[in-house]
Amino acid sequence: MWILIFCLINTDTMTQSSMVSVKIKRGESLAQITSKLYSANIIKHPFWFKVRAKITGNENKIKAGYYVFNKSTSIRKVLWTLISGKSVEVRVMIPEGATIKEIVDLLAGECDIDTERFKQLVYDTIYVRKLGIESPSLEGYLFPETYLIPYADMPEEIIPRMVRQFFSVFTPEMKERAKKVGLKNMEEAVILASIIEKEAVCEKEKPIISGVYHKRLKSKLFLQCDATIQYILPNRKPNLTYSDLKIQSPYNTYLHRGLPPTPIASPGKSSIIAALWPEKTDYLYFVARGNGTHIFSKTLAQHNIEKSRVKNQK
Repeated sequence: MWILIFCLINTDTMTQSSMVSVKIKRGESLAQITSKLYSANIIKHPFWFKVRAKITGNENKIKAGYYVFNKSTSIRKVLWTLISGKSVEVRVMIPEGATIKEIVDLLAGECDIDTERFKQLVYDTIYVRKLGIESPSLEGYLFPETYLIPYADMPEEIIPRMVRQFFSVFTPEMKERAKKVGLKNMEEAVILASIIEKEAVCEKEKPIISGVYHKRLKSKLFLQCDATIQYILPNRKPNLTYSDLKIQSPYNTYLHRGLPPTPIASPGKSSIIAALWPEKTDYLYFVARGNGTHIFSKTLAQHNIEKSRVKNQK
């Protein structure tokens, strides 16, 4: 999965040749910060910068952030900017199908967030419920979208924004629709949407794949979804082995009927819609061709033929 990340810098009145940037992380000392500023050609006299910071009582008031300066900015203005915390926002794209772990790694790579605090909150059931989610964690509810995030923003600011974005997409009408198609609640709808997100590459196939899973759920058949197995593995595999399918876990949909206990990723809008508006077909099986599309079958016999055909073509 390719993850694209862009940094947004306001350059309306700036030129690349005259502007320089620096990232100040939490806990960095005045000496470390001064060294960064000097190396980035933001200040010319490190000694006088440290002196000014100390005599003005601002030695320990510099805030973490991503700052952009004109090369001709004075020491006084540089210091004022750093203690004011007027950081440039970072444009971060959370891709559809990202897991909590991937989202944390993504944010940590581009923003100076408190990753431990972030993980603590998203798995805190009390905090999760306060955000209106009846689930053990926020897996599936950190909506995939492009966000402008201050470089050193707090998890308490980032997480609610992502959940609010989810609720801007998943409307009360969708909650009612979930019940009409045989899903108990919003949680089940998001779980199914997350499975569709991970299984479908081609957008046009999402409603068909959804239809297959709805039929299997109603028929009390195992979902036999590879994506739920991948979710419990330490690292994603190109191909699952027979032993992988025997892993004892409630997420193993080869061993346990029905939906897994939680979503397995953050589904996008189209996957949510597919989960709630499945295409009605007679298909009960599908196998990946290897090019992003699938072959759908009505019977197990036909499915086994298609699986053998795909395997022989590899």
